Amino acid sequence: MLYNYVALAFFALFAVFIPASFIIASKLLQPKSRGNPVKNAPYESAEKTVGYARDLDIEYLPFFMLFLPFEVAAVLLLVWGPVAGIAGRTTGLLMIGLLAMATALALAGYYMIGEKDARA
Repeated sequence: MLYNYVALAFFALFAVFIPASFIIASKLLQPKSRGNPVKNAPYESAEKTVGYARDLDIEYLPFFMLFLPFEVAAVLLLVWGPVAGIAGRTTGLLMIGLLAMATALALAGYYMIGEKDARA
């Protein structure tokens, strides 16, 4: 029993250490830039940049909200379906909750698509 916890702790430390060591090594080995603003400016076909690069349009968020819940729900229900009778009532309640969540997110996605079309 203790061996399992030791193995889990070792794996967790290993999982944190490897990416952290890569990040630290890249910071130490990267060339130091002088900060030339002309050289570091984004090139957009000789046009002046407009706006901020982090301004993201959430145009596809409603479609993601429609796709993901039903994709996850379909996979989980296919996995849970055969063992639902064996697992008991808790699994059945979780399936109902999953379907309710997927339906709520789908309705929110349809509402967002309708709002976007109304503005256009």
